[in-house]
Amino acid sequence: TEDEIKCFIGILILSGYNVLPGRRFYWDTFPDMQNTMVRESMRRDRFEEICRVLHCADNSTINEDKYYNLRPLKNILKNRFLKHFVPEQALNYDESMVKYFGRHSCKQFIRGKPIRFGFKAWCINTSAGYLVNFDFYQGNNPNIKPDIQSYFGKCTAPFYEMLKEFPNDKLNLQYMFFFDNLFTNQILLRFLSVNGYNGTGTIRANRLPKTIKLTEKKKMEKK
Repeated sequence: TEDEIKCFIGILILSGYNVLPGRRFYWDTFPDMQNTMVRESMRRDRFEEICRVLHCADNSTINEDKYYNLRPLKNILKNRFLKHFVPEQALNYDESMVKYFGRHSCKQFIRGKPIRFGFKAWCINTSAGYLVNFDFYQGNNPNIKPDIQSYFGKCTAPFYEMLKEFPNDKLNLQYMFFFDNLFTNQILLRFLSVNGYNGTGTIRANRLPKTIKLTEKKKMEKK
C-alpha cells in the first residue's frame, strides 16, 4: 500500500543516520541495537519482502547504463529539482561523493576528499547548496553522445547535458557558472560565452595554448 511504501522509505532514511551493523538489527530484542520506532511501524519480514520485490526499473530491459535500475527514479528527482529551482545568477558545477562501502563497478576512491569511498556525481548547485541537476559518473556514459564527450571531455560533457535539461523559462537567463581546474578549459568558456552565460574558474597551465601568454607560476607566487 501507499502507507507501507512511505513507511519503508522512512526506515531507509532513518538507517542513513542511525547506522547499525545490519538492517535486521533494527528489530533486535537487545536494547543496545533495537529501534522502537522501526519495530512498531513495520514487521521485519514485511520489510525484507518489500526489499526483495521493489524495483525502480524493468529488469528485462537491461542496457549499458550501469545505473539503469535507478535511472527512472533519478529522472523523477531531476525533474522535481529543476521544477522547484528558483533561478539565481551564481551557480556552481562540481563533483560530489555519495558515501558507499559496498561492491559496485561505479564505486570510486578519491584520496583527500571528506568522503573517500562512494559514488561520484556531477552536480549543479546554487550558492546555498540547492541541487539543481545531477548525474552519476560511470566512465564512458552511454547516455551522452560520443562526439559531445570527445569535444568537452568526460568531466565537462555532463554539464552540457544537464544545462540542456533546464526548463525553457529558466534556460535563457544570464547565469554565472563557477568551476575548479578539473573542468575549466577554453572550449567550455567559449561555449558559455556564445550562449550568453559567464564562466569563472581556475585553469591548469598545461591546458592553455602556447599563444596565450600568462605570468609564469613561480613569478605569480612571488606576488
